[in-house]
Amino acid sequence: MNRFILCLTGLLALSACSKKLAIFSSKSEQLNLNNLDYYNLSIKSRIKYKDENRDLKATANIRVRKDSIIWFSLTPGLGIEAARGIVTKDSIIILDKIHKEYQVLKVSELSNKYHFDFDLKLIESIIIGNLIWPITDEDEINKEEGYFKVKKSEGDLSVMNYIGSNSMKLEKIQAVSDTSRNAMNIDYVDFLKVDGKIVPSEINMLINYRSKRNKAKKVSKVQIRHSKISINKEDLNFAFSIPDKYDPM
Repeated sequence: MNRFILCLTGLLALSACSKKLAIFSSKSEQLNLNNLDYYNLSIKSRIKYKDENRDLKATANIRVRKDSIIWFSLTPGLGIEAARGIVTKDSIIILDKIHKEYQVLKVSELSNKYHFDFDLKLIESIIIGNLIWPITDEDEINKEEGYFKVKKSEGDLSVMNYIGSNSMKLEKIQAVSDTSRNAMNIDYVDFLKVDGKIVPSEINMLINYRSKRNKAKKVSKVQIRHSKISINKEDLNFAFSIPDKYDPM
């Protein structure tokens, strides 16, 4: 359960074409991205996580305060809350409500596990489908049928963003670590209009990485299906505390 929750938290965040691509400069042609603008979100989702050892499902209630905190609650089945937690800019705190235990982790521990630079902004952007890093004049932008392709280099990552030419929303991400060669692919599908704003209702993520212990190849799959999204809800509660009776994991 603990590893499952950790993976979900971190992920809650990463074709060859024979056609000749038309290249243009962002200085002369600006992409009018359809990013979601908000100060808080309330989301209800179904989450599936699968790797070589487990195949798990849970209902998730997620609350996001922009650039500040992600609050979440997980209910695997029978209506019993199994876990609750928060993600801040530097920490992840998880309550195992079944075993009355808690765990405090650094966000950097996710980065060490998957060899990607996970942070609050990246995780938040993955959940809502916004472009993770803003487009700059240094980025390579290509146009092909159906997409604008924005190629970026961010630290250790080479990232290709696919922006739908009709939706002007981020529809795919392909990210590769230049040093570890670990790869993360994200697909956004089934976009919905909520309060006049376009948001993805389904997120499919595939992470290929090598175990730090024995260098074995690993694959993790995550599917997130948002069933209800509320934008800028008044008095959204982010209260969180560790009960006195809980023991550290």
